[in-house]
Amino acid sequence: MAGPVAGSIPAHIVHEHVAHLTQLMQAEDLGAVLVFHPSNMLAFAGTPHSSSDRLTCAAVTRKGEVHVVCPAFERPAVSGAEPIASIHTWEEHEDPYRCFAEALRQAGVRTGKLGVDGRVWLDAWYRFADVCDTLHLQSAEHLAREVRICKSPAEQELLRTAHRKGERVFLALQGLIRPGVSEIELYQQLAQRFEPEGITLDPLIQSGPNASVPHNPTSERVLQDGDAIVVDSVIIVNAYNNDLTRTFALGEPTKRTKVAYQAVRRAQAAAIEAARPGVECGELDRIARQIISEAGFGEYFLHRLGHGMGIEGHEPPYLVGGNTEKLRPGMCMSVEPGIYVPGEFGIRIEDDILITDDGCEVIRGELPTDVTDAFDR
Repeated sequence: MAGPVAGSIPAHIVHEHVAHLTQLMQAEDLGAVLVFHPSNMLAFAGTPHSSSDRLTCAAVTRKGEVHVVCPAFERPAVSGAEPIASIHTWEEHEDPYRCFAEALRQAGVRTGKLGVDGRVWLDAWYRFADVCDTLHLQSAEHLAREVRICKSPAEQELLRTAHRKGERVFLALQGLIRPGVSEIELYQQLAQRFEPEGITLDPLIQSGPNASVPHNPTSERVLQDGDAIVVDSVIIVNAYNNDLTRTFALGEPTKRTKVAYQAVRRAQAAAIEAARPGVECGELDRIARQIISEAGFGEYFLHRLGHGMGIEGHEPPYLVGGNTEKLRPGMCMSVEPGIYVPGEFGIRIEDDILITDDGCEVIRGELPTDVTDAFDR
């Protein structure tokens, strides 16, 4: 499940990102990189505040300076950027794009090449090109991607911290699942339980046939004996996401549901076992998909095996068929095979892994893969 972009990030992580980006910029002779997307604003400027109908953006110069441009009345919204960036504001009657161009000129970026965040809006690209007419604009999406795709040791520790907190949602849920309670009631009970700790939850809780559609919204359906219950939850800590899914059972599942669960568990274990540097992303998807197909459920594995995570809940790399990108140390991703039989049930098991020098680390604390023994009885 994709989570929102967080509201804060440690300054030392942003400095890591900026230092890495400036190294890559020098190799391509860029004078600066325009930062636009909320996740990139967070990664390189320390604030998720970004453009709406009013321009908010940033620039990282080749010297490693960060400049943020925002509306004057929204200046407090970019306070997270203060330890990292110089802030430039524009008034409502002023052209914000010219404010950005002037900030670049003040930083000494007047001619040459300007890299651009690949997720800038098309109309904004043309506005930037108009006011920065002495600069040549070109995409720098590959540079931002390269900075963010392999996590540093400091980022890895934040991912582990998020995961430890995320596991608690499932440990708490084990005592709440019972006949007669609705999906939305479980959702509310979890939210109330963790609110005093400042932990915001937005889990997907899908029971019985509701779970046969991946990412179905949590509903008012009442849990019944025999249900398989898929719970997908994201927790964000200091901007870094965890993403976990477990499938619970209420009472005795059908034999077909048990067979499906066991196939998903085998598929996930095999993909994790194969995860190491040099393996293509698509190969992990193939390994998991083959096991599920051999169990007779191939047509019901509806999505890719997994996705990268970090500042965004879904980001590169993607474990999907045909993706020849090779795994590298520091990459973090979900491994989440699933089976979804229309009108009957859904099964998914999701864990997060970090690619290491010689294999992978399953980010794990107290939460087991199996949260019930019902699927093996």
